[in-house]
Amino acid sequence: MYLSRDEIEALTKRILAMSTAEACRVWLNGSEFHNVRLASRGGASNASGGYPRVNVQAQYGQRRGSAKAFALDDASLREAVERAEAAAKASPENPEVLPPARSIAYPPSAAYFDATAGLTVPRLANAVAPAAAVARASGLDYALFATAQRFWRAYATSAGAFGYDHATQTSFKTTMRNKRGTWSGWAGSQENDASRLDAGALARVAAEKASAAPDPVSLDPGKYTVLLEPAVVGQFVAEMMWNSGARWADEGRSFFSAPGGNKIGQKLFDERVTIASNPADPDAPGLALSNDGQANKPVMWVEGGVLKNLIRPVFWARKMKAPAIPEADFFSMRGGTDATADMIRDVKRGVLVTRLWYVRTLDRRKLLVTGLTRDGTFLIENGKVTRPVNNFRFNESPAAVLNNILAMGPARRALLAESNTTLSVPALLVKDFTFSSISPAV
Repeated sequence: MYLSRDEIEALTKRILAMSTAEACRVWLNGSEFHNVRLASRGGASNASGGYPRVNVQAQYGQRRGSAKAFALDDASLREAVERAEAAAKASPENPEVLPPARSIAYPPSAAYFDATAGLTVPRLANAVAPAAAVARASGLDYALFATAQRFWRAYATSAGAFGYDHATQTSFKTTMRNKRGTWSGWAGSQENDASRLDAGALARVAAEKASAAPDPVSLDPGKYTVLLEPAVVGQFVAEMMWNSGARWADEGRSFFSAPGGNKIGQKLFDERVTIASNPADPDAPGLALSNDGQANKPVMWVEGGVLKNLIRPVFWARKMKAPAIPEADFFSMRGGTDATADMIRDVKRGVLVTRLWYVRTLDRRKLLVTGLTRDGTFLIENGKVTRPVNNFRFNESPAAVLNNILAMGPARRALLAESNTTLSVPALLVKDFTFSSISPAV
């Protein structure tokens, strides 16, 4: 379900008028989506749908309670308001509860595109038709998935604040596998602007990787020079940013902790590493309205390898007398100029990694994560990609990855396996990457 700014503003006024609490906050979000699936062994399918979600938060002094609604009729909304108020009255006082915002200035964003908003199922199917042709001609087993959506987010308070923003997003990904079932290849990407997504080109990349011969050879775990494609680099950048809370750091609970505070101002990464968030970024835009109702203003997280900022919610910002910085879900890492062929040419023995799967944090203080390689892991020998190799489990730190850079390609949009986080990142050639064990999966 897609709702315009005017519709949402009227809806929030209805909800707030139902509340008898001393203060009330309302968060709303929703989406309208379409998708198309196509597989060599499973036929084709498509779906369309959408949802609204309402979160009401009632407050009495420093007692707070919340409740959700998943429908917009008066009965559902009133029930959510009443449950939130009952929860607040039954809750103990919380010193971290603050008065609701009176007004918030939201910057412009650049994440909504009419071309993407118009991608209904028939148009989406036409957009991926070139990829389907590539897949059918490849002689490989294949699965293709494309989606397009437009979504919105809104925030309102009984003190008078109101914010609304909307965005579009389209993605395409495909996995192909040889008929022997011994090897696979993957490619995918995500864009806000559908005109920037070339499904046919992505399908050709996946087909080329899946067609590699001979069957994969065994390679022992250990430390290797690795070429990490953007989907992999994006995963490490995202994992680092998801663990970059200022409170965790200030309380001594994260990699970004330092004696008596945090590591802001310290050089932690290679000097080529610069990471920023900007809702108006042309390559990786996002919503101007954050998940907690703050404004997503442009933020420089890392500049020239130096840590510049950490996520800081309003309560912690006031306690530490520092600027509030909301959690973002869009990041842009500045790229370099090294071509992929040039990066490979300089490797005597290494590994090319296409994508990762099931990545999880092991230790926040060491910023250590684990996961699996998947769908296109190759041996590099004497400057050439020579053959497929077994997949691995890795135990590695995003901080180490961003410190051990040998070469850096241009930045481009990346699609993560288990997240819709918007990312523009480069491919990286990295030394001393740790593969901890072999994974038998293709």
